[in-house]
Parts: sequence; structure tokens; C-alpha cells
Amino acid sequence: MVGKKIRNSTRFAAAVLGSIALVAGAAVSPAQAATTDKGLYGATDPTFTGVFNQSLAILGLTSVGVTPSRSAVNWLVGQQCADGSFESYRADTSVACAPADPANFTGPSTNSTALAALALDEVGKTKEANKAAAWLTKVVAPAGNGRSGMPSIPGSVPDVNSSALAYLTLKQMLPRSAATKSLKFFLASMILPCSKERGGAAAYQVGTPGANNSSTGQAFYAITAGTPAEKAGRLKGNPKCGNNAVNKMGSYLTSELSKTGILSYYPYDGDDFGDTAAAVIGFSEAGMGRSSVAKATAALKENTKSWALKDGKANAGALGWLLMVSESTGSNEKKFGGINLVTAVTTSEKK
Repeated sequence: MVGKKIRNSTRFAAAVLGSIALVAGAAVSPAQAATTDKGLYGATDPTFTGVFNQSLAILGLTSVGVTPSRSAVNWLVGQQCADGSFESYRADTSVACAPADPANFTGPSTNSTALAALALDEVGKTKEANKAAAWLTKVVAPAGNGRSGMPSIPGSVPDVNSSALAYLTLKQMLPRSAATKSLKFFLASMILPCSKERGGAAAYQVGTPGANNSSTGQAFYAITAGTPAEKAGRLKGNPKCGNNAVNKMGSYLTSELSKTGILSYYPYDGDDFGDTAAAVIGFSEAGMGRSSVAKATAALKENTKSWALKDGKANAGALGWLLMVSESTGSNEKKFGGINLVTAVTTSEKK
């Protein structure tokens, strides 16, 4: 976390291009029973994002000083595979985790594992968190450009989105590991030169070298921020492209946010609220991007209900991101976009 303490104890981009996948690992303990989803936050289908969203919700609550319920924490612990990894969601935890199958997007999810490690570490589940972080260090793989990155599922091609989330976790939990250093170098290597079109943006994979807003938002967040989110001081102006990865990506992101306040999924269509939130937190932690943070925060507030409570269903991951945004920008989490974010999360818990 830039300028702050790093404790050693968010269709979000992981869903784009299959970044969120079903997870697995080794066999689970026979003592584990089939899950009833007691303690699971949110009302959306957890099949592809259950662990991911639960982790974001927990990180959001702890960012604003709210302790997650014991049931919520136990639900996340119960999802862990014996080798430390996490699936995106295990409907029956009495069934052993499956092996990695990148062709079918099933098996251990590095995205889910990375965020689960951070969430568990924050609520004092150190043993489980360390086991998840250790697993991440074992699945770093060659990315095709002389660097090594993180695949979304072991055996798939490393991508910036998955590498960013893994780096976010490992820089806090295992800052001196070789895997942490490898991921940092890979992320930097995927940023387009300032002289190029859309310079400062990050690409998604070595094989897809063009600018990708989702990848840029996540990489910027991973390099600049940490968890839980913390209130920022006075921010400086927007950075200029050059000198380092933070200024390069920061310059590009401020340019994109200046349009509507919400990042698009460029080169794809649609509004990317999750990575907009990640960028806001990143700028706040880095102490820059004052006008862009203000515009993006206002846009997120305007879209809070349609994103986080779409069709009346609480999206735990979206609410988690917004809780972190509220903390990092000094906004009132109980009156953010017309809703009480804390209440929206806690009352969505399955009993």
C-alpha cells in the first residue's frame, strides 16, 4: 500500500475472458459437510463468483470497521480446498475439489484464491490465508514474453487480470517471495509505451497486445493499493504518462475516466463499474488523480442501485467494492448512492 501500512496478517474483470473460473485442488476432509450457504452474502447466483464476491464483501466491511459475522467467515473457510486453493464456488463441500481443467474453465481459481487469502488474513484466519497465498506462489507460469505471470486456472495462459490480483495478495502476505517479484515485473512489461496509441494502458495477455481497460484498472489497483482500503489524504492532480508504471497507467485511466466517470470494457462494450471502483481506490492510495476520483466517485454513486442492487438483488461483490470506495474517498458508507452499504451487505446474509 503506497504511503500506508501493509498488513501481514471486484461483470468484474475476473469474469471477463474467463478470469473467474470454477476451482479445485486436493481432496477435502471427510468431516466437511455439504454446504447450506449459511453465511453467504448476496442474492445473486454464486456459481461463478461465490468466493470472489464473499471475499470482496468481507474486505469492504472490514475497510469501514465492521466485523463480518462468524457465519460469513466460516462459509469462506469451508470453501477452501485441502491444498489451500479455492474454487469459484463449491455447491457441496463434501465432494473433493476437482483438478485444474483450463479447457473447460474448471479447477482452482487463482482470482478467487487471491481475494480469499486477503479476506481470511484480515479476519484473523491466518493459517488458512497463508496456505492460500503459498498455493499461489506455486502456480506462477511463463507468460510468453520472458516473464512469468499468473493464469486464471493453472495450465492456462497467464493474464494481467489474474496476475494483478495475485500480486495484490502476495505483496502484502509474501512480499519477498520470488513469485511476488515475478508478477510485479510481468505487470510492468505489459504496459504500452507512452508513445503508442492508448499509451500507458495494460494489455490482457502477451498474445493480445492491445490496450485493455479491465486489465489496466486491475493492474493499477494492485500496484498502488492494498487491503483493507484506508481513507486518503488530499490528492494531487492527474499524473502524466512516463517514469514508472503508476504514472503510465494512472495517466491512461484518468483520460478514460474523464469521459463519463466510468471505465468502459474497452476493447469490449459496456460499463465496467468494478474496475472503476478499483481505479478510484488505487488513485486514493497513490495520492493522485483528484479530478478523476471526484468524477468517478460521483458516477459510482449515481449507479449504485442499478449495479449493486440490480433487480432488487444484493450483489455482494459490488457492495464490497463500494464500501472500499467509500472508505478511500471519505464518503459516508451509510448514505452512498442513496443506500446504506453496510446494511445492504449484512441483511443479504443467508441464514
